[in-house]
Amino acid sequence: MSVHDLPPLMALRAFEATARLSSFKSAAAELFVSPTAISHQIRLLETHLGLRVLDRTPRSVALTPSGAALYEAVTSSFAEISRVTAHLRRRPALTILTLSATSGFLSQWLVPRLGDLRRAVPDVDLRLHASELPVTLNIGRIDLAIRYGRGPFAGVESIALKRDVFVPVCSPRLNVSQLDDLRAAKLIHVDGRKVPQPVPDWGRWCEQVGLADINTVAGLRVTDSQHAVQAALACEGVAIVSRVLAADALASGLLVQPFSEVLRGETYHFVCAPGLGVRADVIALLDWFQNNLGSGIVES
Repeated sequence: MSVHDLPPLMALRAFEATARLSSFKSAAAELFVSPTAISHQIRLLETHLGLRVLDRTPRSVALTPSGAALYEAVTSSFAEISRVTAHLRRRPALTILTLSATSGFLSQWLVPRLGDLRRAVPDVDLRLHASELPVTLNIGRIDLAIRYGRGPFAGVESIALKRDVFVPVCSPRLNVSQLDDLRAAKLIHVDGRKVPQPVPDWGRWCEQVGLADINTVAGLRVTDSQHAVQAALACEGVAIVSRVLAADALASGLLVQPFSEVLRGETYHFVCAPGLGVRADVIALLDWFQNNLGSGIVES
């Protein structure tokens, strides 16, 4: 049965009130209409159903067997609608929170997980703000941030989430698996990194693994870690990037980490404006980041 097969709502309301009060007059008073209007709605209902639902006498109104079955269904349905309506009215309004992070973290880690975040924290309308530099946090403007560094950070509340590492990554199509393979591979460099220090670059990595006689200067140079990841995906060479930001590409097999040696990174922190840390919505967001970004060192 489709919704178009159902009796008119006004007829059902008139029937329910009349049956419950056993009176056309009382039903009319409750619904702020005339007794004639109630009678008209009952006739409309019976015409729609093709059967009588009420037995009428000059002094009383009684349900027929069919009317009794309909009354039970109508009262049950109205009660459920009333319950759901009351629940919806009690639901808190969405709170708006703005979170700042680097464009790399937002695009490569957070945005792909926004659906899960919304399901886990449905009462927060999260707005995203991209900035490569730390921004001042003020309630009602930019409330929260994911900051990358050693911490603690002055003037805010912060909790460490995960210490990052930097790893070599490349497309599996390059067939890089041995250190000697790097001699023939193109290297991808990210210039201008300010965090972490010392900079996780090819010179440090090759020195750490004892790989000599390799040109750690030549190769493709970019100024953004996102571009380094994209170049690696495009089979343009081997890049040293954040394990957190490359996690999805590594998990999907689009990139591989051919060597286990890593360079130490810094720590991701959940940061909020002073006074926000006790709010239930902020605590819920913190819990989500702790569960999904986690704590400790990123495994290589």
